[in-house]
Amino acid sequence: MVNMKQLVASAVMVVGVALSGQALASKLADQTGNAEPMGTRSIMSPTKIDARTQPSAKVCVQGEECGGAAAAPVVAAAAAAKSPEEIYNSSCMACHATGAAGAPKVGDAAAWAPRIAQGADLLHKHAIGGLNMMPPKGTCAACSDDEIMAVVDFMVSKSK
Repeated sequence: MVNMKQLVASAVMVVGVALSGQALASKLADQTGNAEPMGTRSIMSPTKIDARTQPSAKVCVQGEECGGAAAAPVVAAAAAAKSPEEIYNSSCMACHATGAAGAPKVGDAAAWAPRIAQGADLLHKHAIGGLNMMPPKGTCAACSDDEIMAVVDFMVSKSK
């Protein structure tokens, strides 16, 4: 049979070792100068995981409080609008100045005449939706439909 005195002595020893280990850990923590509690230092602690997985940005809607910063007015986007010529130079010129992939060259009246004869509405539709090798909106996916139509009108005016 197990001696009850020995069992209690063993239990006291285990508790004592555990407490002294905890005291040692506290002492070591104090000597490192780290103010973080022991259980939060690991990169896998919930605190560290939450800090790493926070969104990098916040969407602010005009008229709503956004953590002290006001949302930018929508007018700023309109001020950055490009002219049809600027859009042509940055997005359309690569194909429509060289004839790449069968694109009609701007200024080539013979290549544009049958297209112009089909009407501006069809030209706009093809430019917005894509046609043959040209993807929808060419290479200006960020352009609005109105901007694409203005660029088409610009290219037509240079190709009559």
